[in-house]
Amino acid sequence: MKLPVVGSETTHSDEDGEMKTSFALGTVGAALAGIFLALTAAPAAQAEQIEVLFANSNLITGIQQGFKNTFERTHSGDTVSFQPALEYNDAMAITLRQSVVGALHDLGYYGVSDVCTLADRGIAQPLDGLIQSDPAWKSLGVPDSALEVTKCHGVTYGVPVGASFMVVIFNKKLVAEAGGDPNNLPKTWPEIIDLGRKIKAKSGGISMSYMASSSWSFMTLVQSQGGQILTPDGKNVAFDSPAGLKALQILADVGAARDHVDMTKAQGRQAFVSGTLGILVDSSSGLTDYKKATKDSFEIGVVSFPLAPGGKLPPSGFAGVLQATNKDKQKLAWDYLKYSASADGQTLIGKTTGFLPFNETAIHAADKLGAYYAENPELSVAAESIKNATVWPSFPGPNGLKIHQLVMDYLQKVYVGAMTPEVALPEMAEKTRALLK
Repeated sequence: MKLPVVGSETTHSDEDGEMKTSFALGTVGAALAGIFLALTAAPAAQAEQIEVLFANSNLITGIQQGFKNTFERTHSGDTVSFQPALEYNDAMAITLRQSVVGALHDLGYYGVSDVCTLADRGIAQPLDGLIQSDPAWKSLGVPDSALEVTKCHGVTYGVPVGASFMVVIFNKKLVAEAGGDPNNLPKTWPEIIDLGRKIKAKSGGISMSYMASSSWSFMTLVQSQGGQILTPDGKNVAFDSPAGLKALQILADVGAARDHVDMTKAQGRQAFVSGTLGILVDSSSGLTDYKKATKDSFEIGVVSFPLAPGGKLPPSGFAGVLQATNKDKQKLAWDYLKYSASADGQTLIGKTTGFLPFNETAIHAADKLGAYYAENPELSVAAESIKNATVWPSFPGPNGLKIHQLVMDYLQKVYVGAMTPEVALPEMAEKTRALLK
């Protein structure tokens, strides 16, 4: 039995004149070849969606949208969905709930002090393998030293993308009206608080954002006075010290200067940009927004957070944490995270917020942030604090969030004059110790 003819041989010469033999497919052969190719061809890549959770929604929603636009433009068909959270604590609470039911986001942006908690709970994925195997990483502009901020037990679990410090921000118009010198702003607590008492404004002369996430304001106050939050082994509190007492006294004095009238963090920020608050002690991350919001009303002035001899300042900030375990999702989430840490991504952060970038290329390149910082010196004040930076500690164990709330409850009592620093400090230390056990 003969098989059907599906093609025929032809002889021809190639470009070099050498005789070659080729096989021309007939109609039946072409059909069979088409079936073969259809069966063996690799399936078209399926479009994926990555889910991204991020804190600081009041500051970085627009930035994340910029990251999303770039990602979707460079990843055909792949998309990004967001879940914004206002505070670092809110993002952590969402993630801890999701971890129980196995519904984690592929990528999350958290406070740098929360990274090790996520690692210890098996939520954060280690990144050293991805970093070492990615040929593009070394040219990204992120120095190895920056990754020390997000290492836990010697392993990298996050990529830091923005830092901030507590600073003191002044309404220069109200300073002048109170008899102060707007070109020579006070730099010590006694001078700052005294000026706050003299400023007569609807929302008060001075206010402090003491309710910052993860006890950051309290830690800044204590460490700026040369104190420590935890013992070296991290198992006990160390803030019940003269430095801790001085920290609470500063808070009490600020509260007294405004007649112990409390405001939420959001209310204080709104009052400042509205021109009804003279001095705001707050994160440098909002400086760009404050400057934009007040440019037609008054000029702002900024000084570094006051330091006692030997004092240090813990930087706040946020880092991207990879949570996806599916390899395809992990690759896409890694691409998204890398862009947020790139020179372009960091330039967007630096120009849109008061967060300091970790990317050295972004900081120094004239076409990125170099010229921008030179033209806006008040935005670079926080950068002066880097030389006094220290670790922003986190309370170990499963009760970290409870401890943060406990601390903030006591800070509020001191701020509104319901409890003296001398009474509040030992009580707060005792209850924190109980939660650490």
